Amino acid sequence: MHFPLVSIVTIVYNDITNIAQTMDSVISQDYPSIEYILIDGASSDGTKELIESKISSCATIKKKEQTDSRLYIEALYTQTPHQQTHQQILHQQTFSLQTSSQAPSIAKASHTQEPQKTITFKFLSQKDSGIYDAMNKGIDLASGEWCNFMNSGDRFYANDSISQLFSAYNAYISGGGAASIIYGDSFIVYSPKHFKILRSTTTSHKYRHHFIHQSAFIDSALMKHHKYDTSFKIAGDTDFFAKAYNNGAIFKHFEIIIASFNVEGISSNLSFLMFKEDCKIGYKYNKFFRFLCVEIYFLGHSSCVYPQCYSQVIPQSRASDFWRKNYLKELQ
Repeated sequence: MHFPLVSIVTIVYNDITNIAQTMDSVISQDYPSIEYILIDGASSDGTKELIESKISSCATIKKKEQTDSRLYIEALYTQTPHQQTHQQILHQQTFSLQTSSQAPSIAKASHTQEPQKTITFKFLSQKDSGIYDAMNKGIDLASGEWCNFMNSGDRFYANDSISQLFSAYNAYISGGGAASIIYGDSFIVYSPKHFKILRSTTTSHKYRHHFIHQSAFIDSALMKHHKYDTSFKIAGDTDFFAKAYNNGAIFKHFEIIIASFNVEGISSNLSFLMFKEDCKIGYKYNKFFRFLCVEIYFLGHSSCVYPQCYSQVIPQSRASDFWRKNYLKELQ
């Protein structure tokens, strides 16, 4: 199996409560070739110090530059298969998730010899002008073939999420397929007892994308060419995917749950801002889209969130064992 280097970018600002769990979900991945980039907006609540401490505790610091306004660290973590702890091996034994006869299942632990696991850390703490400015800084530091954004508070669904996706992608390209944006499904948490799987049922992304951006891996060359429009406050990822689609980028969906995303506590003001920016994007690519936005608004703008997607409600007991064991307790 080919293991291309993947760059995982986490951006954070004053989120000491959630950053450790996000970092753990990346570090625990069994995928052997990861570049982990953390972009902190000069946090003042201890987040910056916590990130530095976690990196120092598991990796060898190779480079450190520090001034009054900027901190930059590079570090290297390696792990051979025989160095895995008993707890890490248990985390690899995830269970099948049967939400329908066609639903994806979480792969069982492999008994084959795994390659050496390497994580290269890059940590930048510096003031930014907003979320998409911070994400663009992550893109600038990325050297992997593929790029994913798993921001503070977000998590991978299971510790083999990346491995599953690229195993499926390798099979796809060996059959002659090609794509510059590959994405899977997402596990959406509304409350401790209310979960949904978000799965795209469309191949058109002309006006908006129909998946959570945490579940997508993007060709780094494409990312570096387009980057994010920093004029957006919340929908810059939607604009990026719409721009990529309208410029001929090939999207490929795999029925694999990649990310866990917590929407509990998202305010109606934030939802309305998302709606307004989505309309701005739609109008940007289709001048008649403004009339559709007006119609959707008067029908109730919540109905336009993830159109053409379907979600499945599943009971708490059937969530992945890895997810329940590591994250559910935080919501209770």
